[in-house]
Amino acid sequence: MSRPVKLADELENTFIDDRVKQLLPVFEALAPYKLNQRKKGVGDIPGWERLAAQEARLLKLTYPDDKPEDEKEYGTCLRQVTALKKALKASAKTDLKDPALVNPVTTIISHFGNALSYLFSEYKERQNVRYREKVTERRQKENRVLIDLTNSLKFAQSVLTEVAEGKNPNWKDVSCAVALATGRRMGEVHCSAEFEQSDDYEIAYRGQLKGKDRKVKIGAKNVPVRKATFYIPTLLSAELICMGLDWLEAKGKRLGRNEDAETVNRRWSKVLNLAVKNWDIFPEDERTYHKFRAAYLRACIANDPTVDPYDFTDYAKDILGDDDENTINAYKRYEIKPGTLTKI
Repeated sequence: MSRPVKLADELENTFIDDRVKQLLPVFEALAPYKLNQRKKGVGDIPGWERLAAQEARLLKLTYPDDKPEDEKEYGTCLRQVTALKKALKASAKTDLKDPALVNPVTTIISHFGNALSYLFSEYKERQNVRYREKVTERRQKENRVLIDLTNSLKFAQSVLTEVAEGKNPNWKDVSCAVALATGRRMGEVHCSAEFEQSDDYEIAYRGQLKGKDRKVKIGAKNVPVRKATFYIPTLLSAELICMGLDWLEAKGKRLGRNEDAETVNRRWSKVLNLAVKNWDIFPEDERTYHKFRAAYLRACIANDPTVDPYDFTDYAKDILGDDDENTINAYKRYEIKPGTLTKI
């Protein structure tokens, strides 16, 4: 069964745009009322509890899961739930008829979003279980994949050297080169990241995205992770990498630091993931921009003899800024091919 609405991979997510236009005025109409009235509704105005149930039904109809009932995960619905919550909160800051209602409307959005997520919680847990099982299976020795960074590192070096020489390489290649050499995400390379050279092959990095609501201890203070400075190793000259990030900024290929990094994915994810197909580190069917993180991590482990190559969780958390052990465990599937370059 084909889904009637295409999930936008490009600049716009038309389903989400339409839902925000429908829901936000209702939330604004509820804002002047008491907490229980916001939940249950007032007169002809439905409360956030009923709206969440209606939204869940609409999502399932729009993005059906054709698997048997006890296997359904509604993966596209889960992604759209996340997108809807983000879009509603962003729109509440700019699109209300009465800007003075932004705080109560944001509270209603939070309640609505939590209720909507709860209605999909069994599918999310099912998805998580399947993912963990898949990671466990794929990381077994017999399922490991050899990766070779030699060609890609040489190409990345040449691309960033062109930037340093004042030439004009393809911006997608510059983006991929920076991502490979630093292990940063697309949203970080094109939005939040700030680099400062701290050594020949080390940068001071700020702008961590994932887990951005958590705090890390810096000295005696707890600092929001996005504002914290991490010192990370690089696979190419730190000076070249900093030039590459500055070049992307100058070419208009980065958003403002405080913009929503989700916009990066909508704007550039498709073209960048197509560009990655020419980088031959991984088998052809596994070449995605995000996989540069796995290649970076494996190369850093190979470059640091003090790290156990198959027990590297703490090290990975330090250099990737990722506290999700399931994600880190997924990288155990990859093994550096003997003789490959891991640093230039």
